Amino acid sequence: MRGASTSRSRNRQRPRQRRRRLGGPVHQSVRRSIRESLSADAAAPSETSKPVETPKPIEKPKLVETPKPLDAIVLRERAWSVAERQPAHAFIPTASHVGLSMVSPCRGFAHWRILDGWIRETAEQRGDAWYDCRMVLRIYDVSCLEFTGLNAHHVRDHEIGDLCGELFFDLPHGGTSQLAEVGFVLRDGEFLPAARSDVAQFAPGSPVGHGDQTALLVEDNGTIEVIDSLWDQERILIDRRTPKLRAGLRIGAFAFPGTDEFLSKLTAGLSQQGHEVHLFVPSGDGSHSDWPVENVQTHALEMTSDGSPLQQATRFARAVEKQLSKMQPFDLLHLHQWMAAMASWPKGTPTIWTLNSIETTRRNGSEPNRISDQIERAERDIASTVDCILVPDWLREQARNKLKAAGSRIHAFPMEGRLPNEWECQLDYGQVKGEISVGPLDRLLIFVGPLEHAAGVDLIVEALPTVLQQCPSVRVAFVGEGDQRSELEHRIGELGLWHAVRLLGHVESGQLVRLLRASEALLMPSRYRVPFDDAVVDMACRAGTAVITTHSGPAHLVHHEETGVITYDNTGSIVWAMNRVLEDPTHSQRMGEYGRRNDGYILNWNEVSRRYVELCATTFPHLTQTREFTSSQPNLLIRGTV
Repeated sequence: MRGASTSRSRNRQRPRQRRRRLGGPVHQSVRRSIRESLSADAAAPSETSKPVETPKPIEKPKLVETPKPLDAIVLRERAWSVAERQPAHAFIPTASHVGLSMVSPCRGFAHWRILDGWIRETAEQRGDAWYDCRMVLRIYDVSCLEFTGLNAHHVRDHEIGDLCGELFFDLPHGGTSQLAEVGFVLRDGEFLPAARSDVAQFAPGSPVGHGDQTALLVEDNGTIEVIDSLWDQERILIDRRTPKLRAGLRIGAFAFPGTDEFLSKLTAGLSQQGHEVHLFVPSGDGSHSDWPVENVQTHALEMTSDGSPLQQATRFARAVEKQLSKMQPFDLLHLHQWMAAMASWPKGTPTIWTLNSIETTRRNGSEPNRISDQIERAERDIASTVDCILVPDWLREQARNKLKAAGSRIHAFPMEGRLPNEWECQLDYGQVKGEISVGPLDRLLIFVGPLEHAAGVDLIVEALPTVLQQCPSVRVAFVGEGDQRSELEHRIGELGLWHAVRLLGHVESGQLVRLLRASEALLMPSRYRVPFDDAVVDMACRAGTAVITTHSGPAHLVHHEETGVITYDNTGSIVWAMNRVLEDPTHSQRMGEYGRRNDGYILNWNEVSRRYVELCATTFPHLTQTREFTSSQPNLLIRGTV
């Protein structure tokens, strides 16, 4: 035990001894360093003694607002600012260029830029020929062609004024291939192109190609009417919009016999149209008039024929007033020449006054006498009472000045006519086609001339297979003989075209006239001029048939796209020309009518009476018939597309 206590006492004494040794003078500086270190450690915060950070509150996510759409004003301002900077003008190409694109089947867009360097260089080369040149954008129709620069179907020039610009242009029809060049036309007509575009394809005007020609006429009120042929669209719609006189109008006509045949032919035409026409003429010395008109009721008024013209006109006026008081009212009164127009006409009844001449023109520059002055005053009095005055075109201005009548009441009207000839009489086209074994609804084209290489008949045969793909109902009749007939027969057999070709040989003139009238176009693809081609074109014009010819043929007799189509003597061009006529029959018919040549350019009497009825319907709307439909512009739809 003693040993253990002695050990514990030793252990208790050791720390004091250790402290005594540290407290010696040697370790004063060490002790001071330890104290400073301990005080520094106490002052510096330890990791365990770091203050606890206060947690930050959780922020709610912000909602992203959807930008509001820009209104029209802001968009317009921004577009204007972009346009003011003109970014497109900052780019200058290294060469002149022109571009072409389709907007619609019948509308295109072109843009171009001509560099100043090209202009300076070309002007130096051309010298004096450059002055007074014109800058144009030239559009070529290159459908079905390998364009060489000279063989386009049609060329259109659009004059431009800026070296850099753009242009919208219209085309006559769709389904074509167009190419553009921009350049300058010199004084002598030479064209210097600065750039050429790529070929732009224009879509066809109709979405569906089919052979059914029927259509539906749809009114706003839902009325549907079946139309036999879609090609009659323009005629039908114009006919529906044109005002028409009511059927069975009571029309009274007044004239002195022996003046001219205008009124007798006019009243006969009105009677044929279903109107009730009464003709009033003076009997002359108490005898009945010998001026009968077929289907027109003639009334001879008792009066004497002595005295001056003014006295005779006054007696006729009193006789007319007496006769009208005994009859039912008329819907329309027609007064021919001044001697038949001096009566007091019923108020509210439309009156038309026709004149071949007036007193001042009849005097022919001579001095007027007392009777002439009286007639001139009578003409002015009549002009102030009638509703409408019809005079020849050459007399209209003189009549307006001398009669003191408003220009809106004086109309130029044909006062002469003739009988219909063989080119204008009624004709059954289906019967004519049947005579050469062609269906009544088939599309007939005709060639008239020698079957020779110069006439280009082989071009028609070679083009026909392609045309049949677009229009299976087309038929071509060849009239004439020649050395190439056997070759044509062989080639027609090779191509399998006998169903679409008729070789008629020589044809009598009467049948030729009927065939030309029943055809949609005359084909003359001449490689160079052949005998009597002028006479054939003249016959087609009289028949109202469009003409397809070439620049090597009688092109001087044809106005392109007005009376026919002018193309080139190659198969591709003939295909294009035939399709141009077949795809738009209305345009083809319009070209034929425009080229029609009447005998002496005088209308036949049927045309005169038709124009008279149209003028009456326009001038007097209360005499027109009431339509059952309400639409002013009915729609004609292809059957099967609705």
